[in-house]
Order: sequence, then C-alpha cells, then structure tokens
Amino acid sequence: MTTTKSIQKITLLGVLTAMQIILGSLLSIQFLTTKIAFAFIIIAITARLFSPLVTAGSSALAYFLGMLLFPKFTFFPGFILTAFLTGWAFGIAFQHRTSLPRILIVNFIVLFIFNLFLNSLWLHMMYMTPWSALLTTRFIQEVITFVIYTVALVMLFKIPILNQLTNRFHEN
Repeated sequence: MTTTKSIQKITLLGVLTAMQIILGSLLSIQFLTTKIAFAFIIIAITARLFSPLVTAGSSALAYFLGMLLFPKFTFFPGFILTAFLTGWAFGIAFQHRTSLPRILIVNFIVLFIFNLFLNSLWLHMMYMTPWSALLTTRFIQEVITFVIYTVALVMLFKIPILNQLTNRFHEN
C-alpha cells in the first residue's frame, strides 16, 4: 500500500471516529439508564471499510473522547468495553459482506447482550439500581431499538454509492 493510500485511510478513520463522537455525544439524548444515539450507523460504515479490531478501537476511542469532551453522566470504564465489543461485533458481521441475517444477528448481540445485559451491569454497579427495574425498562427500549437498527442498516447497505465506495476502498 502506498503512503498516500495509508494517509487517506487514516484520515477517513479519523473522520469516521469524529462522526461517532458527534452522533454519540452531541446529537444523542441521555437519560440516567437510557441513551438514544445514531452512532451505530457510523460504526457500521467503519466496519465495512476497516478490520474488526480497527472498528472496535475506533468505537472505544470515540466513546472515551466523547465522555471527556461532552460528559453527560458519571464516567465508568465498563462502557468503553461495551463500545469496543460493539465495534468488534459490527466489524466481524460486516467485514466481508452484509446481508439481512448478518444485520439481524449482530443487532441481537449488540442490543440484547451488550446493551441490555452488559450496560445494565455497569449501571447496577454505578447506581445500585435493582436488576428488575433496569431490565424491564431497558428491555422495551432495546426491542424498539432493534427494529430501528435493523431498518436503518438494511437501508444504509442498499445505498449504491456506499457499496461502490466500499468496493473501491478494498481494491486499494
């Protein structure tokens, strides 16, 4: 790979990471136990362009920088692990190709394992909120989010220009 191509890829990764920070921190709605954000779209695009490890690192870094620059609640390092695992899962699911089964599986893993259970664990550790209260309120949110994530990612990956850019990016 030429130096110019390496610089272009690093620059693109920086832009995507910055977009994650903006969508995950500035343009998100944060409650005590719930966060509504659209950074997952940028994570999915990053996963199509870069390796799972790079996507995971970018997601964790974006979360960490977002918390430093735009704190909305108490910092807890467990959420960085969740962000890393989310990027890693998206990276594995979307590295070579996308399909409805891949979208459904990764959304289930991210939303019901990482967000519902892992993030609930972090919230329980931080605030000693009872599990029953956390899981009941957050389960409903994750079911709705599952539908939103699925529809958004199916639409995203049907955009012809995105697929052309992805193919061109991997040729270089």
